[in-house]
Amino acid sequence: MRRRIVILIFSLLVLTACASEYEVVQFPLRDADLYPLSQTKGGLTIAIDEITDRERVTTYFGVDLIETKILPINIIISNHSDGRYVIKPSDVLLMEGEDVIDPMPVETVVEVAKEVHGGVSDKASQQMNAFFSKLALQETVVPPRESYQGVLFFKSKKKADHSDDEERYFVIRKLYREGRLKIRIAVTNLETGERIHFGPVSLSSI
Repeated sequence: MRRRIVILIFSLLVLTACASEYEVVQFPLRDADLYPLSQTKGGLTIAIDEITDRERVTTYFGVDLIETKILPINIIISNHSDGRYVIKPSDVLLMEGEDVIDPMPVETVVEVAKEVHGGVSDKASQQMNAFFSKLALQETVVPPRESYQGVLFFKSKKKADHSDDEERYFVIRKLYREGRLKIRIAVTNLETGERIHFGPVSLSSI
């Protein structure tokens, strides 16, 4: 009995220690033209990195977001031109057929991640808030010869033949197989106001 109590206390201490820190691997910032899903126009290259592999998702976000039906999409822009360009979250459009899929608020994604992660300490909670906020795609000016990346998180809308109380979810394989998910991105030249459009790009198969 005493041995069982010692083991139980040790297990609780381990769980508490794990929940006190939030550790992830930082995203590497690569040039956009290294990615398979990329387009180049006027010295600008935009890449779309669909993070669908569960091991990769867990490595970068600390939890399996795919299990929660959340799809992270990393947007990378590399500016090899002489101008400055602005990219905004509102300039990224994900579509399923003719329907627009809006990105999830970062705050919602963080709360889901905390639930999956289990009980987290105040320190770990603050770390998660800061991490996801920094990682999310923000309105950003990309100077010449520099790159920027940011993540948007998506969840599918409910299917019409499902009742209201059923869970929202991605039927990822079906959508990818049919090539129904497409993404469009626009960036704006800060000096001239010119808009450069990329896509529509069909998301790849898994």
